[in-house]
Formats: sequence, structure tokens, C-alpha cells
Amino acid sequence: MGVTRHGKLACRIMGLALLALAAGMVRADDGAGSDNPYLDAMQPLIDGRYEEAGEALRRLVAREPEHAGAWLDLAILQCGLGNASEAELLFDAIEARFDPPPGIREIIALQRAKGCHGPSARWEGRLKLGRGSDSNANQGASNPNFSIGQGSSVLNLVLSPEFTPHRDRFNQITLDGAVSGLGNGWQGYAQLQSRRYDTQRRYDSESALLGAERPWRLGRWDARLGASVGLTRLGGESYQRYATISGWLAPPLALPTGWQLGWLNSFSHVVYPSRSHFDASLWESRAVLSLQHGPLWVQGSAGYGLDVGSHERAGGDRHGVFASLNARALLGGGWLGELSWQYQNWAGAQAYSPGLIDVARRQHTQLTRATLWYELTKQQALYLEYRGVRNRENISLFEYQSRAWQLGWQWQFGR
Repeated sequence: MGVTRHGKLACRIMGLALLALAAGMVRADDGAGSDNPYLDAMQPLIDGRYEEAGEALRRLVAREPEHAGAWLDLAILQCGLGNASEAELLFDAIEARFDPPPGIREIIALQRAKGCHGPSARWEGRLKLGRGSDSNANQGASNPNFSIGQGSSVLNLVLSPEFTPHRDRFNQITLDGAVSGLGNGWQGYAQLQSRRYDTQRRYDSESALLGAERPWRLGRWDARLGASVGLTRLGGESYQRYATISGWLAPPLALPTGWQLGWLNSFSHVVYPSRSHFDASLWESRAVLSLQHGPLWVQGSAGYGLDVGSHERAGGDRHGVFASLNARALLGGGWLGELSWQYQNWAGAQAYSPGLIDVARRQHTQLTRATLWYELTKQQALYLEYRGVRNRENISLFEYQSRAWQLGWQWQFGR
């Protein structure tokens, strides 16, 4: 996964740096100390931030001109970025200044023979085809009885059957991909998804997502900045468009091996072209704790969010809390299991519709998903997925439940 994400250049330089260490060109104390300038230069290289790594190596060479390992790494990096003339000047300087041993001269000769070409982008993708069944394709209300008004003007009504749960089967296709090596650590990703129901065609949906992110190093903090845009169509009409920016920070804590603690902040603006007064801006902040232990990966998060809408939006602004738990584990024999649980609790700031629904909306949503994978080949797998949603509310019109099963096939591809 590391080569796929960051490209071959970082692996090549790190490997040659180890050869240089064995040949005596890198001092033994370069591997010790968290404030070591050589390690500070290597970290952005590992993250794929090649320009930043080059600047760090230049500073190190200027401060410690006898650091032969830094000279070699800088030369190989420039060659890997396609800067042939600068790489050749550095190779000449290394041979003249340090009189390197035969092993290092062979490395330099090999680089010259291969030529200096810029890193090529790497990409990978997944195609998923599924057939499923949903107990509530239209998110129909769990209770068809509801009341509006207050006091002596209360009206007890019954929903039309159109707005009660309808079971249906569907076909779904998902295509997603990621590309790395876009320059200085940037990575891109995209996803297309389409679901077609057998009878409830007005709830057919299509969605598209396009985004990019870049890792950073802020002192000893790991950071990541990302942005994405997306859209959703429902029943053949534009339903939602949105844009999101997000930032991730991980402090340099002395956690046990495999643990990571981070803080994620995001801001989104959502537009509903076919619905009046639904547009909103959402801010979310959450702490994320994850564990990678052999074939087991577990991640939990908790946070707070604020949803600011227009003055005309029913219920006004709202705030809420979030929690999630995700796990993935290899089960042996070609089997992989995934389990996730998500919880949202939104509270409206004012009465939802004064005179008709005189209460502030309270929404509690839980989503549970379990997926079992079976590997057919290294590129293909079968999967069985269960997805359950329980949306409890103090306004019965919006309360619903759904359970969906999906059986499908996945193909992974890329270079």
C-alpha cells in the first residue's frame, strides 16, 4: 500500500540511503533523536512531499556540508523528479568531494544510466456491482398517524400510503479510484455511484464525488488538508450539491505501538437546487482514535457539529453530537469482515413549524453496517452487506427504519 500511495520514488531513495549507510556515507547517529535534521528531511519524503524534502535536504547540506548521505539523497531526489542537470552537478560534487567507495559509485553510475525522469502518477480503482433489497426504499414514516395544530385546533391525520414504507429490490454500481504522485504529496480521489430500483423509480439515485488531499508536517505534528466537491441526483433531478474542506491534525504523543490519536475538522456548504430554504453550512469537529494491530484495524470517533441554515428553513439552525466505531479484520481462508456503527443526534433551535408543529425537532439516527468479503483472486472478491438505519424523532412524520441487504462482486485494478 505504501508504494501505491506515495509512488516508487520515496522507496527508491530510502533504499539507496540504506546502501549509503552500509557503505559508511551516512553517520550512525543519523537514526537517533526525534529532532534529528536528517530525519526531518526524510519524513516529507516518506509522505510524498518531494519539494519540501528537497528544501530540507538543501538546508541540511548548507548547514553540514560534510554530510555525504544528505548530498546523495538530494542528488537521487532531484534525478527522480526529472531535474537532470541539477542531479548531475550533485553527482559530480559527491565524487569530487567525498571520493565515495565503489558501492556508492555503482549507485551513481546506475542513476546516470537510467536517466533522470520525473515520477509518474500511480492510480488504482474499484468496480462494484451489486443486487440488493431495501425494506424502506422511500424512507416512509414508521407511524402513519400524526397530528398538527394545538389545543382545540388539533387535527389527527393519516398519511397517504405513498408516504409509508415500500419494499423494493435494486441494482447498484459503484466506481471509485485514487491517484497519487500528482506533485509534492498531493493525492486525488473520485467516486461514481448509481442505484436503480425495480419499481420505486422516483427514488433512483446517482452521485459523484471528486476530491484531493495533501499530507503536511507542522513541526512534530502530522497534518492533512483536503477538499472535495460532490453532487447527488434523485429521481432524475438534481437533489444536492456540496463542497467540503477538511483538516486533520495528529499530535506527537507517545502512544503504544499501533495507536494514533487525531483531530478532524471540516466545513461544508450544501445546496438543494430543487428545494427552497434547504441550503445549509455545516461545521464538524471530532476526535479520532485508531488502532492497527496485525490484521485488525479499529477506529472510534466522537465530536460536535453545527448546521446553519437560512432564516426561512423550518426549525432554524441545529446542533448535534456524533459518534462512530469502525472495525476491519482478516478472518482467514480468504475472508475479510467489516463492521461499522454511526450515531447522530441533532437538535433544532426553534419550533419546526409554528402553528402546525410547535416543537423543536429532535433527531436520533443510528446506522449499522456489516460486510463479509470473500477473496476470489487478488483482484476480485464477492461481498455480502447488511445496512440498517433507525431514525427516531419527536416528530413522527420524519421517523423511519430501513434494512437493506446486498450481494455483489468487486474488481480492483490499477498500476
